[in-house]
Amino acid sequence: MRWLPLALLVAACGGGGGGGGPLPAIEQQASFGIVRADAPTQLDVEIANPLGADATAEDSGGAGGPFAAAAGALPAEVAEGGTLTLRVVFTPPGPGAQSGDIRVRFVAGTREQEVLLHLAASVETPAITLLTPALAFPTTFVGLEEALNIRVRNPNAQTLVNLTSISAVPAGFTTSFQPRAIFPGDTTSIRVTYEPQAVDAFDFEIEVGNDVGPPLRVRVTAQSEEQEQEVVTDFGTVPVAGGETDWLEIDVPADAISISIESVATSPSAWVGLLGFEGPGGKVYENSSSTGEFLWTPGFDGVFAATLPQNDSATLQLVPGGGTYRFRLFLWSGSASSLEVRAIVERRTGGAPGDSKVDLNVFLAPGLGITGPETDTKLQDVLSRLDDIFGQIGLALGDVDYYQLSNAAYNSVSESEFPQLLGETSVASEARMNVFFVQTALGGGVLGVAAALPGPKLNASPVSGVMVDYDWSNAAAVGQVTAHEIGHYLGLYHTAESDGQTWDIIEDTLECPGECTSESGGYLMHWQYFGSTTPVITDGQAHVILAHPLVDPASTLAALAQKRTPAPAFVELPAGFCGTCKEHK
Repeated sequence: MRWLPLALLVAACGGGGGGGGPLPAIEQQASFGIVRADAPTQLDVEIANPLGADATAEDSGGAGGPFAAAAGALPAEVAEGGTLTLRVVFTPPGPGAQSGDIRVRFVAGTREQEVLLHLAASVETPAITLLTPALAFPTTFVGLEEALNIRVRNPNAQTLVNLTSISAVPAGFTTSFQPRAIFPGDTTSIRVTYEPQAVDAFDFEIEVGNDVGPPLRVRVTAQSEEQEQEVVTDFGTVPVAGGETDWLEIDVPADAISISIESVATSPSAWVGLLGFEGPGGKVYENSSSTGEFLWTPGFDGVFAATLPQNDSATLQLVPGGGTYRFRLFLWSGSASSLEVRAIVERRTGGAPGDSKVDLNVFLAPGLGITGPETDTKLQDVLSRLDDIFGQIGLALGDVDYYQLSNAAYNSVSESEFPQLLGETSVASEARMNVFFVQTALGGGVLGVAAALPGPKLNASPVSGVMVDYDWSNAAAVGQVTAHEIGHYLGLYHTAESDGQTWDIIEDTLECPGECTSESGGYLMHWQYFGSTTPVITDGQAHVILAHPLVDPASTLAALAQKRTPAPAFVELPAGFCGTCKEHK
């Protein structure tokens, strides 16, 4: 530290003079100001040569207190009329005001003059300030995480403060602590993350060690609960009178992100549709004439499914704040005396999907010869391609269960056999996204097909899944077709159809002609796809996919842990390739 020289105070003159004994000392004052308490501080003091000749400045002895001339500073030669720059070192003995003297004698031949340097310093009392004495975590759902910061400030003007240690924290908590220095006036944060793995409650203290005082104590309180991420309202057996049901009501909480309606008719010949769908405040999605904005597909084979939201338009979203919704169903065609009906409400903290995952049930036709699916190179590369494609919207491929089909009839599946094939999902232990890999799909007419749009979260029904031709090409291409069909099942239409005049209902996808190869050809859900890059899923399409009941929340760490190795390079497809047709096999 260097301070500007202070004023010279002359108590007695005597620069020249003859005999008569030593002259009274010249007194001079200098101050270090406020200094840090944890290290010596230096100050350069300018002292004018009081003799009218070249002189030697030397230590006159008698220095008092914690002040001393720096090593090698004296003796020093000072020219006539010049000044001595004396470096003074102050070693703080403790906090508070400190003072002391240094005597410097100027000698020129037989003449000498002493300068008495009065020195002062104010040593600050080291301090540290805890800005957050308590961390109160909000109720946190098991498997998700919350993070809060311990904030610590160094209030000193000069003294450095070091954080040296932190106490252990219970399981489920982690901290970002590393030993660190806090510069004067600065603030630092220690991030504390709570990621509960079971329902529990905590009330404990974290101690942060430092080098200027006792440990800082931070009280931490937290509790966790199982997230009711999905609320199922089971209406049971609902009578169909005059071809329609009564109104059915659902209470929807404010943190809901979607409502899915599912029904199964007593007769597989019945086709079911919506005769009305209304939200809080008189919001009408579908009217009694079935001419509302809500788009639905009649449920064939007796199974119906519809999900709100179904696009990114403002008119087809949930009403903010939750409330009561109601709907009723009718028979589009066929007959049935009753329907099994349920509604699934997906809930997410903050009302947004966040990091998500989709679990799979993978069914393998016997003719594919895959005996060890967990280690089969092509199959795992197909799944890696899925992970790459859906990863762009924060959707990770989660757990995968494998099932071997034994019936050789399912190697090549006809249209009439397709519902029976999907009925094989009855053996699955969980209702997941069901994917069937076969040798030939629908007699060779398609590369892949989804049984419903959207599909239900339901096993053992004739529409419970998608089917993909596994042998037609390499893993990357098969994975892309699989992703396309899963996109349908989770609620997405083609971005454009081959007629060049029909487009999806997503607002942020381009209305590109059916034959385009550049503007829209990169969309996963375009009827055609060209190129080797990862096909695009837009924000609007992601809004639909992530709201489907087959998609579950996943913490960031969980999603990363499930991330597979990158898929192999994609093979360039021929011009005119159709993503879900098989004319160009």
